[in-house]
Amino acid sequence: MTAEMKSRLRRSTRTLLEKDGAPGPGPGKIALVMARAGVGKTAFMVGVGLDALLSGQKVLHVTVDRPVEKVRTWYDDLLLEMLKEQHADVSRPAIQLEIERLRHIRTFLGHSFTPERLEDFVTKLGAFADFKPDVIILDRLEMEKPEVRAMVPAIRAIADRAGAEVWMSSRWHREGPPEKPGHLPPPADEIEDQVDLAFLLKHDGTGVRLTLLKDRDRIGRQSMHALLDPTTLLLVPDPAAPSA
Repeated sequence: MTAEMKSRLRRSTRTLLEKDGAPGPGPGKIALVMARAGVGKTAFMVGVGLDALLSGQKVLHVTVDRPVEKVRTWYDDLLLEMLKEQHADVSRPAIQLEIERLRHIRTFLGHSFTPERLEDFVTKLGAFADFKPDVIILDRLEMEKPEVRAMVPAIRAIADRAGAEVWMSSRWHREGPPEKPGHLPPPADEIEDQVDLAFLLKHDGTGVRLTLLKDRDRIGRQSMHALLDPTTLLLVPDPAAPSA
């Protein structure tokens, strides 16, 4: 696949975050995605992973209690959708093979995930597979659980040592504890000092809206004027966006 085609396919919201030539939060940093149940946090995370792969970065996708094949299918289906929309006359198997070489998927069953096991796996990937991830996606960790929130500082330290950025997700409850001014919505407020970027995905009448909740040291809701397809969670034209 040519570099031009890869650029055309990139429709993840991660492309809106490019600063200093680097999309996403950057090495050693954490991005958090918040949404109500069923909005599409996993689809969004897969889109982030696929965007990183199309930009030539290596991705480690870690999931809890979800089969590796299920995650691989998410990537394959999203890639197929993107190729159809771009009417790309390219070999899908060849693209999938190229992506497979840049991606590892690891699943942890039950309560077996720990930061120590994550770091051990990252170390083994480097030593035995010559694979050093640029992006680590942690999918389906239940941030509502205090024991998971307690892991975040260790995860950030792992990201720093590995030179990788980390994407995590958290369920947002509209009926939950009230959001305090100047802080992230609960339960993310308890880990906001560990988070560099935070976003909220929320359905409106036309699709899923992306709101920036935290940008480095600044906390406060900012519209990104980004409309996402409710199925793929990829960028689509936003009729309400301000004119350039």
